[in-house]
Amino acid sequence: MQQLKRLKEIEEELSILGGVRSVLHWDSNTELPRKAAKQRAEHMSYLTSLYHRKIVSEELKNIINFLSEEKNFSKLSKNEKLIVKKYKKDLVRISKLPEEFVKEASKVYSESYHAWEEAKQKNDFSIFEPHLEKVINTKINEAKLIDPKEIPYDVLLYDYEEGMTVEQLKKIFAELRDGIVKILNKIKSSKKYKSQKNFFKTTNCPEEVQRKIVDELFKIIIDDQDRAVLGVSAHPFTTLISSDDVRLTTNYTNTDLITSISHLTHESGHALYNLNYPKELENTILFGAPSIGIHESQSRLWENLICKSREFWKFYYPKLKEKFELVKNMSEEEFYFLSNLVSPSLVRIESDEVTYSLHIIIRFELDIALMEGKIKVKDLPKEWTKKYNEYLGVVPKNDKEGVLQDVHWSEGYFGYFPTYAIGSMYSVMLFNQMKKENKKLMNEIEKGDFRFIKKWLKEKIHSVGSKKLTCEIIKDVCGRDLTAKDYLDYLKEKYYELYGIEE
Repeated sequence: MQQLKRLKEIEEELSILGGVRSVLHWDSNTELPRKAAKQRAEHMSYLTSLYHRKIVSEELKNIINFLSEEKNFSKLSKNEKLIVKKYKKDLVRISKLPEEFVKEASKVYSESYHAWEEAKQKNDFSIFEPHLEKVINTKINEAKLIDPKEIPYDVLLYDYEEGMTVEQLKKIFAELRDGIVKILNKIKSSKKYKSQKNFFKTTNCPEEVQRKIVDELFKIIIDDQDRAVLGVSAHPFTTLISSDDVRLTTNYTNTDLITSISHLTHESGHALYNLNYPKELENTILFGAPSIGIHESQSRLWENLICKSREFWKFYYPKLKEKFELVKNMSEEEFYFLSNLVSPSLVRIESDEVTYSLHIIIRFELDIALMEGKIKVKDLPKEWTKKYNEYLGVVPKNDKEGVLQDVHWSEGYFGYFPTYAIGSMYSVMLFNQMKKENKKLMNEIEKGDFRFIKKWLKEKIHSVGSKKLTCEIIKDVCGRDLTAKDYLDYLKEKYYELYGIEE
């Protein structure tokens, strides 16, 4: 069919535009001269506008409508049917956003990002405040344009976790929060926790040594080094440019080696997923993950369940000692404890595994309050401090370690934060299923053999692309829907043993 051929041509054009935009985003975060920020905002705005114009074009709508007709739809392959169905659904949303709105929104987010970067560097929220107000108004307007009858946050959630609602999240996050608080209180009351300050040993590490260790770990997780590049940015991230071009970053601003390892293993999990999307779906709307939550499950799985496990350190600690002089007199068990130390902290990306989701729940609650107008942007630092004190018992000394630490709000990612906690829950469900299917899995990790893990993830998760929704993938693989139980049970088993706690 001529229409099908034309659809493939349009999809290829969209893929190229998306790739170019991703290159500019990568460059903005890694190499862009500071004074070029405004010009880059114009570049991004133009590309975003062009992309939007193509995806909401009458030509594409007509093609999808034609291919949706039963007589034509029945002639399509299975993947082609899924592509048409997804366009049919997504175009209903996208078409409601005027090109001028999309263009202006892109400009707002680009300028907001650079204002956030400056505000963080100068430790001054007031620089970012007016930009964040613009971002919030833009997101509310976007939600109203798409569906004025729906709760705005539910509309925005669709872009990151299709099928999830605020009410569902409130319920599962309440279970997660209460369970974590109970675990944390038990840890805090343990003798080992009370004495861990005396035990603490520094892992401050020169940047050149961090780079050697990070590069080695990068090569352990990412087999094909000709398709991925590791860079440095203020906030670690991963971006997909094409099937053979995946970029990820880390940073070395903190001299703590464990933090650098966490950044690298986290982003490598994202990169591995991007590298394993099925080639037959390249340049189609199905070439990608069905949600951010399942993508986050891959990064959390590598960062925590694999690379912070006792078995992993039995494999890698001898290699670490060869490169890092300071740990030569530290036992493997001591380093394992340090890499999993529970200590409520201020910075999300440096937080321990137990308290991590509390950081996400705080942001989720602030997300909702900002969107509903229950708090004003100018009061955000105060509300941030209040919640951190209430949930984690810590108080930020300044904006940089408090409200300005995350990049997401600056880029308009409202609805994104919950996916981190969702991904953490998915990661344990998937890892438990892996262990059921391979009783020798932990022994393999101890030997530095990750072949089964990579093969299993590719077959069960990565190769599906967006042919299914996340909830369908999880149900197919694990036989259950999303639950907090596996994650809470995992935290109890690991950390009660680590801190000598008896139930």
